[in-house]
Amino acid sequence: MWTLQYSSAYIQSLVTEIIRVTEKALGASASSVLLLDFEKEELCFKFVQGSAEGMLNEATLGTETGIAGWVARHGEPLIINDVTKDPRFCGDIDDITGFTTKSILCAPLQARGKTIGVIEVLNKRDGSEFDERDLQTLMAVARTATTAIELKLAEDAIRDSENNYTRLIANLSEKEIRLFDPDPCVERKTGV
Repeated sequence: MWTLQYSSAYIQSLVTEIIRVTEKALGASASSVLLLDFEKEELCFKFVQGSAEGMLNEATLGTETGIAGWVARHGEPLIINDVTKDPRFCGDIDDITGFTTKSILCAPLQARGKTIGVIEVLNKRDGSEFDERDLQTLMAVARTATTAIELKLAEDAIRDSENNYTRLIANLSEKEIRLFDPDPCVERKTGV
């Protein structure tokens, strides 16, 4: 199993741009990407657009909490056009931020058959409801965002591996280097 690390500024800017464009295309008033911490079994707000952006960055939710938690656990997308009628909705984030969630469109981010997080958009600006077409758009965006994250993580892993190898070789002593001599049985001529 691979470990996800999301510190790259490139990933931050790329995914932030993806959700910004998605929010605009879907006419939503807010959006976010929450990534799953497998060890802690919680979702962390990593990319947030909207009025609660400053308050939610790095905030966490248990995977048993709310609609995002349900989507993460089940790996299935949801359209909820009236959160007051859905028992999965948890208003704690609204209480903290002062934002009023009316509707949510939420899709899983899946890599190698495993959910690594969710992407969600909230409240159509014009008051209309999210529909199946909106959901298909969000699911396509989820695939794109996941691919971008995976490609950057693979690139970072290769770079880290190359750097580790270079450091290892640089720290080897002359004696240790002779152990790696391709043909140690051949006597070398020293020019004597």
